[in-house]
Amino acid sequence: MPLQYSAAKTSIASKRNSLSKSPIKKFQKDAKKLLPSQKLYNQNLTNNIKKTGSPSPPVSPSKKDDREKLEVKDYNIQLDYQINSGNDDIIVAIDTVLQNRWSDETYLHDKFDLNYLKKLELEERIFKIKGLSNVTRSDIIKYRTQVIPNGLITTTQLYSIFSKQGHTFVDKLLELNIRKGSIRKFIISNASPIISRSLNNFQSSKVTYGFENVELVVKNNVFYDQINKTLISLDTTDPKELEKKQVLTKFFNFIKQNPTNLFVSSGEFTNAEISTLVQMGYITLNSNHFNEIENNFAISFPNCGIFLKLINEGRVWLVKCLNKTKHKELLEDEIFNKWSGKVNSSYNQNNPQLGFDVLKLNNFKKPFFGYDLNWVLADALGAGIIEVFNTPVGRGWRLTGKV
Repeated sequence: MPLQYSAAKTSIASKRNSLSKSPIKKFQKDAKKLLPSQKLYNQNLTNNIKKTGSPSPPVSPSKKDDREKLEVKDYNIQLDYQINSGNDDIIVAIDTVLQNRWSDETYLHDKFDLNYLKKLELEERIFKIKGLSNVTRSDIIKYRTQVIPNGLITTTQLYSIFSKQGHTFVDKLLELNIRKGSIRKFIISNASPIISRSLNNFQSSKVTYGFENVELVVKNNVFYDQINKTLISLDTTDPKELEKKQVLTKFFNFIKQNPTNLFVSSGEFTNAEISTLVQMGYITLNSNHFNEIENNFAISFPNCGIFLKLINEGRVWLVKCLNKTKHKELLEDEIFNKWSGKVNSSYNQNNPQLGFDVLKLNNFKKPFFGYDLNWVLADALGAGIIEVFNTPVGRGWRLTGKV
């Protein structure tokens, strides 16, 4: 009887639970709400043919948006996080993402007026942020210290940092550093949701679903530290734990000797060893969405599914935000206001005409836990979901039609 493999505990536990827990399934459910349903499309199309004799795009009922299309000044953009064109250090780029990914610790802006807290430790910093409940504060600390894996970024974020140099430039830098052993790349199959839509008519565009692979990057020393941390946690007095330690040690030696390998096969590890590594989250069964590929397993990072969920949640939020506008575009300041929940209160005891801005800190609540908007925009820009341009009144962002 062929050996059956169960998914890692750190990723999707089983197909039985995948419908409710998978970030991909959740994305599908949310994405269906973005555009008119196929049933409405067909109904409107049929009614229009009866009236006019020719088909035309249906119109989805929505709130009237009379804003004019943003004036494009140019596309010569210098984003806050972009590295100077003369600097081609990919490690610096990775550190830029990691050191600025949370809104309360980023040095790229101070839109939340939290710069005075940046030198404090995480727990002290979070509990000094006004406007958050103690439950939310505790959730943030737990998420960042115990839940989300540290050190992972997407290649799409790197594409955005080096957007002027191009994707090929980034791919070459990555390959060079992978061969040097300073970076490890992971390919997680079918992890990126996409929606193909018409560029000319957003209201009538047909929604289709497919899943692309996601490329994740981590510095090798971070990956090695993670493996060592797991090895130390195993109790060698327990025979089962000792066996796990022996398997993981063999895997550790393998990846150090093969820095460019993205996959392992049953030729390198026994079926029992592969099962152990899958359960520990260091490899995952490769697939092409419809079928699992026998004897082909992708090297992975434990709990990377949680990080991918954060990325996908950011994409869903951004698409919904831009899709609600007439021209599928907004100024960056407007996007930030929606991301943070910034509103203007018109009430003032001394002068009712003078309003004041209130930050609701929406992005500090579940599912973002303080994730910074810069990296939602960077991921979406690098993935081709949005484009950025200068206007006379600031940067603008527009959907391109690919999600």
